[in-house]
Amino acid sequence: MSVHHAERFLPFSDLQMFTLVADVERYPQFVPWWIAARVIDSRPAPAGDGPDAKIYRTDQVIGMGPVRLRFTSRTLLVSPRRISVASQGGGPVRDLSLDWWFDAQPGGCLTRLDMTLDLGSRSLENLLAGMSSEAAVKLVDAFERRAHALYQGG
Repeated sequence: MSVHHAERFLPFSDLQMFTLVADVERYPQFVPWWIAARVIDSRPAPAGDGPDAKIYRTDQVIGMGPVRLRFTSRTLLVSPRRISVASQGGGPVRDLSLDWWFDAQPGGCLTRLDMTLDLGSRSLENLLAGMSSEAAVKLVDAFERRAHALYQGG
């Protein structure tokens, strides 16, 4: 199992960053390794998560080199503060969690990602070890580039 963390202050609002990260079906356009993502259902979250919180399930495929990992995830969206993605069991991904936090601050927001990845096989983990060690930073980089392109026109 590998655990990774990345955070960065970005000159965008918490809502802008939340909206960008929540739009999982666009990930294949700009996020490294994402090959496919399709929301298969969406519903309001339980009342304890907040009045506007939502949950969706997504079928996804990520690829790293010759390896393709297909998995289904459950995402909790608590706008504009938090997005929690979890996938457990099923296929080569034993446990995947991505916890995004968006903390509004003067001039932008602090964007934080905590990521845990546990693949079903030691040999698969060894094969992807170098790539996964930088995964959280590369994900935040991808979202930063996308935010600049969408919100600042370049």
